[in-house]
Amino acid sequence: MGVLDKKLVPILLFLAGVMFISAGIIMAAKPNVKYIDYTDEEIKRRARELGMVDIKEIIEKNQSKNEENKDTSNKTKEKEEVKEEKDIVLFEIKKGETSESVVERLFKEGLIADKDEFAKVVFLKKAERRFKYGVFELKKDMDYETIIDILTGIK
Repeated sequence: MGVLDKKLVPILLFLAGVMFISAGIIMAAKPNVKYIDYTDEEIKRRARELGMVDIKEIIEKNQSKNEENKDTSNKTKEKEEVKEEKDIVLFEIKKGETSESVVERLFKEGLIADKDEFAKVVFLKKAERRFKYGVFELKKDMDYETIIDILTGIK
């Protein structure tokens, strides 16, 4: 390689770089993209093909279902209210009562199924000394964390 060749290589690389950058700028300024104008109906038809639904259709379906279910739901609500009243337990914590006695009474009332597991959750939530005194409405199907949140006032 001669001296002329050594000087020519950087110049050629520089020119190639300038050409690539120029081509990129030109493509960014005037991209070769084909735009298609769709009518609203074409868009809706394509959306349905893809599984999308118009919100108006959903509202209308829900309204008709609600009307059909009103009659049956009134009877079901009455049954559920009676059942809920049976499942609600008024639970009282007296001032100065220990967490151990609270756990024992929760177990006797059928509000918790496992004293040890409940005590473990109380410990993990650091709620041993945080039970508030008073009367609380608890349901028999509540999870342990919800019971603890209610009895300690944590939300």
